[in-house]
Amino acid sequence: MALDIIGMTEDKFENFGDRLRQWVASQGFWFQVRYSMSGKGMQGRLMFHLVNIGFRVLVFLLIAAIFVWIYLERRTGTAHFLTGFKESLTEGISASELEMRGLQRLQGQMELSRIAAEGNNGTFFSSLEARNVRCKMGLIDGLIGVWRPGVIAIAKLDLDLRAGADDAESAASMARVFFSDPKKVEIRSFDIAEAKLRWGYSDRTQGSIESTKIKMQRVGDSWRLILKGGYLSQNWLSRVEVVELVVLCTPEEIIFEKADLRQGKGTIDLAGLRIKTGERPTVEGVAKIRSIPIENLAPVSTHSYVDGTISGDFTVFGSTNSRDGIGFEGQVLLDGKDTVSLRDRIHLLKALSVVDYSRNYHRIDFREGSFQLRVAGGGLELSEVNLKAEDLFTLEGVMRVRLPTQKEIDDTIAKGGDGIGDALADAEDDAFVSRSLAQKNASDITLKRAAMESERDKSGNSREDELSLFDRLKANYELRRLQQQAPDWMSRMLRYEGSFRISIPSDSFEGSSRLQSEFPVDASTGRVPINVPVYGEIYDITLKQAESIYEWRKN
Repeated sequence: MALDIIGMTEDKFENFGDRLRQWVASQGFWFQVRYSMSGKGMQGRLMFHLVNIGFRVLVFLLIAAIFVWIYLERRTGTAHFLTGFKESLTEGISASELEMRGLQRLQGQMELSRIAAEGNNGTFFSSLEARNVRCKMGLIDGLIGVWRPGVIAIAKLDLDLRAGADDAESAASMARVFFSDPKKVEIRSFDIAEAKLRWGYSDRTQGSIESTKIKMQRVGDSWRLILKGGYLSQNWLSRVEVVELVVLCTPEEIIFEKADLRQGKGTIDLAGLRIKTGERPTVEGVAKIRSIPIENLAPVSTHSYVDGTISGDFTVFGSTNSRDGIGFEGQVLLDGKDTVSLRDRIHLLKALSVVDYSRNYHRIDFREGSFQLRVAGGGLELSEVNLKAEDLFTLEGVMRVRLPTQKEIDDTIAKGGDGIGDALADAEDDAFVSRSLAQKNASDITLKRAAMESERDKSGNSREDELSLFDRLKANYELRRLQQQAPDWMSRMLRYEGSFRISIPSDSFEGSSRLQSEFPVDASTGRVPINVPVYGEIYDITLKQAESIYEWRKN
């Protein structure tokens, strides 16, 4: 009836409704919302107003989220973040000075290209430098909640460890820094691709592990370290290959759970070794040495005089923070598997080869016998020596090797010597001299370069205070490398003191009546005994006795 009144048929009305809907649909979202609510009176208009406000709020939040995301992505490059990160890290490791370069966040990873630090008296290191440090870092890590970086990967680490502390308070502070568990950062593991660790403040105490891989894992309030590869040096124990070291570091002590070292076919097992922490860390344990070359245990200057391999269980003692450093002692037993050889670089052996027409003494190979060995305080002691080289040679006695006194050093310098002594005049020691001179030349060059680095800035001016911490540490590493070479140079000035008794076959002096009268045959043994006093530098050992034998041979 209503359609008849307005003159519109039902078909026309439906056609009008379709066109109206099409028109409304073409007017946009907000018109459609408003049109849909227009028939609901006041309630409809209120709903439209609320939807309008909600949409605007949503747009605002979306824009704000975009700006926050951009800030979080770029915040690691802001001065505020860099300053705060540096201050937190400096405080966390108790560094007196710290520098870092190349900090950025990329694809969920924090990357730090380089960091260097110097430690104060209350931390476990004196200097530190690390390269290419990487770990996980989310957008809000460091701002909200606990940052869990996962495995912290370090491509290269150079670390100078403190050998001990000046007092109990400093020792407690060192332990607190190393074992601390920060509340805002959950540090659980490290993976270091190449590390160099050094410790000790003097020639007698210094040691190092070079070119090793380290994995660190937190175990409760302790750390477990696994080291593989590289080389270990400690005092005269030089460059022994690291197979695997598993070390548990607790606040009270350091325990070597596994410690396999090797050199050639020889091995060293330090499992069970313990280092009590504190002001003066003390070392206790046993080193099980099997067929290790003598050159890895003896001073460099003796390498052309004696060689071979030795075995034994040696007690390890001492401290890295004491004058005498770390030492070891035990019995060496030659049971057929090892050999100790003396060469005719020893003047007496060369002289015996000249006067004995039946045999030579160019190389004496001891395969039977034993002796006590003690290495400590920069010196070496041989006692209870009782060795036998079949029927050719026997050796009994004691000997002490010590560092020279200051007066002896001054006397050597006054004579115009440089510690090399008569070796420079001996053609048979060419290899040793060449190595010595090469080290000396390299040291001179390195020392000059280190001095230049520590004196010169980018403008060419001599202003050390303008050098970066990286430059200063580089110069310090050069000087430290020179210090590590000091024992090699000092070994040429070592003093030898002792007395031996050797015996040779009864017919050794048949060609000289004077020698027969000077060294008669012992009726009880049927051999010729010779007392051999030992005194002076290694180049002087038995020299006077050899000269006497040459002289008596003529009579």
